Amino acid sequence: MRIHAAAITAAIAISAGLQFSVAKADELGLLAPPATTGTCTLKTTEYSASAPEQSTTSTSFVNVGDGGSITFSQKKAGCVGGTFFANAGNVTTNDNLRLQVLLDGTTQCAPLTTGDYVFANSGLDFSSHAVGFFCGTNIGKGTHTVQIQWSVGFGGTVQMYQHMLVVNHS
Repeated sequence: MRIHAAAITAAIAISAGLQFSVAKADELGLLAPPATTGTCTLKTTEYSASAPEQSTTSTSFVNVGDGGSITFSQKKAGCVGGTFFANAGNVTTNDNLRLQVLLDGTTQCAPLTTGDYVFANSGLDFSSHAVGFFCGTNIGKGTHTVQIQWSVGFGGTVQMYQHMLVVNHS
């Protein structure tokens, strides 16, 4: 019985410590905003794929070249979202590849809206990476462009090859 009581006491102490840590992180603004949910009807899928190796040393976001954008026509207002897949990594150890997705050159698509989304982390790892993105629910009818942008975190060199951009829209 004493062993169980000790285990329960330890669990409560750890739990209380975690609650304090979460509360403190929230107070400091370190927690992500709460998740949002909704429903969209996506009728059309566009894709762009590219195999040539690309690299950048830019610490500011620049457009991914070949295969990094899709221009599409939407017949009515609706949702726009998609996925980006790439074999990507760092040529420079202890650096990272950051990613953002722009709709029409200005609107950052979620969850990549902070500019700090690390797509491929430190190390010389050129494995496959993927991210889903969502640009909005009431994107107007007409012609739109989704553009993938990337940068290097600390000024080294990052590369990607064999990537695919998939855009789903109304």
